[in-house]
Order: sequence, then structure tokens, then C-alpha cells
Amino acid sequence: MKAKYFLILGIFLVLIFQPQPTTAGIWIRPISVKQGEIVVVSGLFYPFGNSYSLLENCVLNLENKKYAFAREIVSYENFRNSSGREGFQFITRLPTTPLTKVGTKKIILECPLGKQEFNINVLAGQFPLQNIKLTASKNALSSSEAEKKAVDLALNTFSSYKLWDGSKPWLLPNTARKSSGYGLRRTYNGKLADNYFHKGLDFAGFTGSPVVAPAKGRVVLAGKNFATQGNCLFIDHGQGVISAYLHLSSLEVQENQEVEAGQLIGKVGDTGIATGPHLHFGIYVNAENVNPEPWFQYPMP
Repeated sequence: MKAKYFLILGIFLVLIFQPQPTTAGIWIRPISVKQGEIVVVSGLFYPFGNSYSLLENCVLNLENKKYAFAREIVSYENFRNSSGREGFQFITRLPTTPLTKVGTKKIILECPLGKQEFNINVLAGQFPLQNIKLTASKNALSSSEAEKKAVDLALNTFSSYKLWDGSKPWLLPNTARKSSGYGLRRTYNGKLADNYFHKGLDFAGFTGSPVVAPAKGRVVLAGKNFATQGNCLFIDHGQGVISAYLHLSSLEVQENQEVEAGQLIGKVGDTGIATGPHLHFGIYVNAENVNPEPWFQYPMP
């Protein structure tokens, strides 16, 4: 009798302290994106027969690359009052780039209890050709293995919680006009760069003009005198979202420093491979470079 009592009590305690799902299935938004945009997938669990798998135990497979779910607090009051059992969801972000092939893509939800397939549509973006002329000294520059390793490590940073405010768009990092758009194909000194696209936006600021953090985050790389990126910063905004700032004349923050939206982090320059003073700004989602423009126009979940 006592054994039965303790078994029932044990099951009761497990149920009380397990996150309890309230909504079946997952939410995919949007279903159709242009090359360079992201697809956000969120929810609590997915049902399989008479049971379910929590999404934190699942991954999404898109073109043989797997994306894990992170826990995102949607109501701090409910989360706090329930000791972490309510007020949250699980979320992941699927990136596309100008190199992603246009058409219907299959995403596979892989869970301990089974798999489920969904479809998304990738539409063609508009990416014109730009001709760049480099001086002999700039054209000869290339990244060292140490620089490549440092940048790759920064871009693959994944911290558990979202740091930016998802209720409003990001701030512009510089107030100058945009001189080069995202996704451009380029020729350098008349030679087309293969499998290349411009990984961000260029702001034509003058040397020394301020560069600010567009959203809250933590500096994961403060690179100095890199051959291609010059003086550069990489900021982790949480859950696989990283922003990059290249060719700076000076750095105003240090590695591991937390920054707030609008805080001065550096100044425009022409260090590294640059034809003149400008800020190159990029956004990476799960290590893939995406179009920054929507982040300035809409609140990003």
C-alpha cells in the first residue's frame, strides 16, 4: 500500500514540475519568404498519437542542416509566478540566403516520438551586380587562419535566451545613407566572385562617425587590425542571432561587454578591405547571413 502511495505521489510531482503544454502543434511564420529572409517556428509540443514531444527535445531539419529549439519567455509574470512552468514557448529561426534555391522546401520536425514534414516556399530576391575596383595593396589582402577561426567561432555562438526586444524594430547602426545593399553579386577588378553575395548593408558614413548597437546584446568578438574585416565587432543577441560591424576606425567596447540598444560601440573607418570609409553591417542567424532590412522595418520574434 505504501509503495503504491509513493508511486502515485511521485507521478503527481513529476506532472506538477514538468512544463505543461497548452497548445498543440507548431506555428510557422511566414510560410513564404524571399531569399535572405527567415522563417520563425515556435510552439510548445507536437502530438504523436496519444502522446506528445516537447519541442525542446526536437530539431528542425532544413536541407540537411539541423536547428535546435530554444526556450523563450513570452510572459515574465506568468513565468515567475509559476516557477518556470508557464509563460514560455520554444522557438527556432530558419535562415535563407541569396544562395538558397528558389522553390518549395521541406522542413522535417524530428522528435523522440516521430517525425513530421512541413513545406515552406522560398521566393526569388532581387540582387543586382556591382563592380568594385581595389588598389593593388587592398586586393592582395586575405584573412589569416587565426582571423577566420575567430570570426567562425563568433558566428556560431548560441546563447539560450533572446536579448533583444522583440516588440519593436532594431535601430539603424549608423545614420548615413546606404551605399550597397544586401545580396549584391560583385566583380572585383573585373572578375566575378563565385558563390559570393554581399553579406550585409554598407553605410557611407564619414571617418569617425558613430556606430551604435541596434539592439541589446553581448560583444563576443572585438577584432583589431584584421586583414579583411579590419577593426570589427561581433555582438551576440541570443538564440543564434549575431550582428557584425566591419572596417571600423576605433572600437568603443570590449569583448564580453553587454551593450544596450543605441549605445556607442565603435566609429566608422576604412580598415581592412575597403575602398573608402563606410560601415559594413551584417546579421547572422544560426551562422547564416540574412537580409538586415526586415529587422529595421518590423519587430522580429
